[in-house]
Amino acid sequence: MFSTIRLEIFQPTTTVIVGFTFVSFLVARVLFKNICRCVNPERKLPPCLTSLPIVGSLPFVGDPAFMHVHFMQKAKELGNVFAFYMCRRYVVVLNGKQAIQDAFVKQSFAFSSRTIFYLTKIINPRRAGIVEHVFDDHFKIHRRLSVNVLKNFGFGDSSMERIITHEVEDLVQRLKIKNGQPFNPEFELTAAASNVIGCMIFGKPWSKNDPEFLEGIDIMHSLVRGSFKSFLINFFPILRFLPTFKQVMRNIIAADKRWVDYIKRILKRVANEKNIKNFYTMYQSELKKMSSNSNTETNNCDIDHEEQLISTIRDLFFGGTETTATTLQWMILNMANNQTVQDKIWKELDTVVGRERFPSWEDRKKLPLIEAAILEVMRIKTLAPLAVPHSTLRDCVVDGCFIPTGVMVMPNIYSVHMDPEEWPEPETFKIERFLSVDKTQIVNSDRIIPFSLGKRSCLGESMARQELFFFTSSLIHQFKILPPEGQKEIVSAEMPGGLTVHPAPFEVRLVARY
Repeated sequence: MFSTIRLEIFQPTTTVIVGFTFVSFLVARVLFKNICRCVNPERKLPPCLTSLPIVGSLPFVGDPAFMHVHFMQKAKELGNVFAFYMCRRYVVVLNGKQAIQDAFVKQSFAFSSRTIFYLTKIINPRRAGIVEHVFDDHFKIHRRLSVNVLKNFGFGDSSMERIITHEVEDLVQRLKIKNGQPFNPEFELTAAASNVIGCMIFGKPWSKNDPEFLEGIDIMHSLVRGSFKSFLINFFPILRFLPTFKQVMRNIIAADKRWVDYIKRILKRVANEKNIKNFYTMYQSELKKMSSNSNTETNNCDIDHEEQLISTIRDLFFGGTETTATTLQWMILNMANNQTVQDKIWKELDTVVGRERFPSWEDRKKLPLIEAAILEVMRIKTLAPLAVPHSTLRDCVVDGCFIPTGVMVMPNIYSVHMDPEEWPEPETFKIERFLSVDKTQIVNSDRIIPFSLGKRSCLGESMARQELFFFTSSLIHQFKILPPEGQKEIVSAEMPGGLTVHPAPFEVRLVARY
């Protein structure tokens, strides 16, 4: 596909813009370098990948689907902080935990904004929500509102256990009906994860046969299916002129509109339902409390609270479904391919939990093998290898390299998790990496950053960790996870999906233990 991209770029359909873009690129690059020298001649810009007019560094980033792998390799040559050109846009890449921590934690404010992508301008021009919003008073107000609501709801606390365990038990019953026959687990896991976050946002779970519920799953799949090419359009906007990408753009824009309309339709119904605890009504209540104070920032910002609320729900619903369901797919795949590890985990579960109940949140500290397995899955299969890019709010220095104001910054989370100098045999699944010598304590958990770091780290981290614990422990407790008959292991390559990495479709057998 990459060779096709490179060939199509120079087709006659794009010649109209070539001259203007060529000149603009050269002028922008010269001005950028001269401005940096004028500010301080001694400031050293990061080393930069080779770049060309119009396409920037596109021919030199390796396979676009696996830029994170290429970036980690280039870091050995250029250092942990280097740059490349995304068409005309200058981008800095941070590799290794130290560089990312120096930027996102030690200089958290300076690196806390977001970059405006091409598709964002079309789909979300006001940049409402939590994920895409710039770091300003508007963002701080609504993130604070969201955090308060999630805390009141029991986000990441034992009170969330009821919602999650209800969905876990329902999933187990649906899987037992399959009688150990091979099946693709994607839908079942997506439905379960979606119902957890949906129950929190809208106040009650759906039936898995509810047409409205199935519609939401279908819309999310539409967004995921087009996310890789939309990712490329955002990173290299010139690709939007290629015929193969034009239809993708139309599909993504249409799917996003369906998604927003879907949420609005449900919220309209939820708003009229009394005595139901949900994110929507609690958010409105928190907003009124803040607005009642005449000195609060909510009265000093020109913001559309309803639009912000809908976009925040969109971010939470999609993010809470997609990331959890995909991580669970990787978990099942790795358990099927590592029977010895799975058997050790089940013995631990059998000892601590027994066979008369499901694992509880209280059991967690007594189940280090489960925790270690979850950590190792998040390490070996970095779900969002390049996370969501940040943008600088002021001039910064990281690892001796000067990063100017307004520059896009990409954290290479993959480099933190897969560097062979940090993790010997990084491609091998080893839960021992996160266990003490006597295998009773969790260690090294701070050496991975699957939820990123700093002010823009994942808002739903606590809930995601809870879900991963309950679903993983319960599935291994209730089922022996096996490859299809006749297969020694499940072979499933990584399938690029935009910001996240999915397993290619695979089948697995879940044989009931009891």
